[in-house]
Order: sequence, then C-alpha cells, then structure tokens
Amino acid sequence: CYNGQWALLFLEEQAVDLVGEAKSDFHVVCEIAKSLEKLGGKYEGLLERYTGGLSKEEKIIKGFEGSGKPESLSWEQFKEQKFYASPTRDGWESESAGLLNFYKDPDAYPLQSPTGKIEYYSTTLAQMFPDDTLRAPYAQWVEESDEHKDRITSERAKAYPYLLVSNHPHWRVHVNHDDIPWTREIETCKVKGPDGYLYEPLWINPKDAAKYDIKTGDIVKIFNERGGVLGGAYVTERIIPGALYQDHGAKIDAIVRGTGGLDRSGSNNLICPDATTSPNCAGEVTNSYLVGVEKVDVFALAAQYPEEFSRDYDEAVGLIASAYIIGEE
Repeated sequence: CYNGQWALLFLEEQAVDLVGEAKSDFHVVCEIAKSLEKLGGKYEGLLERYTGGLSKEEKIIKGFEGSGKPESLSWEQFKEQKFYASPTRDGWESESAGLLNFYKDPDAYPLQSPTGKIEYYSTTLAQMFPDDTLRAPYAQWVEESDEHKDRITSERAKAYPYLLVSNHPHWRVHVNHDDIPWTREIETCKVKGPDGYLYEPLWINPKDAAKYDIKTGDIVKIFNERGGVLGGAYVTERIIPGALYQDHGAKIDAIVRGTGGLDRSGSNNLICPDATTSPNCAGEVTNSYLVGVEKVDVFALAAQYPEEFSRDYDEAVGLIASAYIIGEE
C-alpha cells in the first residue's frame, strides 16, 4: 500500500517448482469449488464467487492497481523490477510532528473523533450500543457476566482451578510452521514424551507440579467441560503458581472428537471460550481461561485408543498428510 503506514510494494513469486502432485492453494480451492458446484443449490456459481471471474494473475494485478501506487508505475514496470519503495514526501521537514498542532490548538486542529478530542468516553459507542454492559463507552473491568465465567473468582474455578495463559506461539505462526524439524528440536517448542511423540509444552510452576507429582517430560492433560488436550510438562519458575501456559495453534490430532473430546497435540483452541467480548463486539477473549490439570499415563491412553495413537507420524514434522484422510469415496 502506498500510504503513511505501508511504504513498500513487492511481488512474491513462486519459490520452487511444484513437487509431485502438489498444487497451489488457489488451484486447490478452485477445484474444490468446481466439485461443490455439482451439488447445486447454495453451491451454484461458487467458483465465480470465489474468483470473481479473474485468473490468479488478474487478481494480483487488481490488488496492485488498488494498492495506492503512483499512477506512473505500470504493472509491466513493476513486474520487471518486482519491488517499489515509495519516496519520502517532499517538504516533510516542515510538517508538524504527530499531533503537535492538536496539542497547540485542539480547536483549530481537531482529531477525527466525533468530538474532535481524545475520547476516554466513546460517544459513538454510547450512541450505537447504549445497553452494552460488557463493552461500555469507557474502559472498565468486568469480573464476570453470563457469557464470561473464566476468572479464578468464578464458581467454575472450584472444578477448574488454573488460569491457562495461551499466547500466540513463539515457534510458529498460529498452526503454520508447526512442522519445521529444526524448531521442533528446541526444548520450549516441543516436549518429547515417553512414547516418542513431540507434545506441545505445558508450563507449570514447581509448586503446582509437586501437587500432582508432575516432572518435566511427563504427559499431562488440561481440561474443562469443553474437553481436554494433552501437553508435555515443562516445570519452570517462569510461570506463576495458579497459572499454566501453553501456546495455541498446534495441529489438531484428535483422540476423541467433539464437545468433551480429547486432543493429543495440545490444540487448546478446542477448549477455549467461544463467547465474544460482547454481543456487539467480535473480539476474542481467549488469552486466559479456566482449566484443570492432571498427569496421564500415555501408554494406557494408547491402549485405549490404539487407532488414534497409530496414525502416520514423523517426529521431524508431526502428523503427515495421510493421517488426516479418514475415508474415500
């Protein structure tokens, strides 16, 4: 984008030739759309809706033309040079820094808020959602509501006493890159269980670990009424007592599917709250929520679920593609 926030344009090209029967994401989705169209009904015209009648290159060109690039930069020129850095605006030295003019004279240089001022009380929220008590016009702490009962003060904490902190993962981007051999060897990326499976680390304070006779390398389960997921214990002082820590975004490796199920990989997205910030705000509230924890005998689980524990697996990358195929027509 050619504006104050994004100052670069670059053309991403295919890095390597396709291997075997591999296809691009665009090609795969188009083929799925074609297959669904055969079902008729709501799937009619699905391919056209997805592509907008444009080829992959035409869609790229459309994005390029709408990027805010200068009129003088043609697609042919950009395709050849593959990169464009927007120049610094002429006369920028004489322009006031940031909100300096607003600071000096807020009436003459108002902000783009409804009042023209910095709003600690949002007049727009007050007007649009006057009855929204979960996201009021001003910042406030909501300890609990009908939709949100995941505080250590909640009644549910009697059954699920630990607050699970679940951040964006350090060693991947959501689920992407969860299959990189180099990073999977790192102690805080995966914990190797006694069964040879690389589990998602679950950080637990030594004081809490002692209550359950949990040691680093043990397999544990975190759970609530939504289900449970496994993890490899990582006993450390770097997490406070009463809290647990496990990144979200691991590949799903379901042992038992559905509500109340169990996942082997540590995909705690499956047991996080599904309520949004408020009925009028689709923000997630999944950074921390209540769970219980217990040590598990992974070999007993494997004996109970032999098929689920014998999926095609490679320690270097995790589950391989064939493990996700549950049937064919």
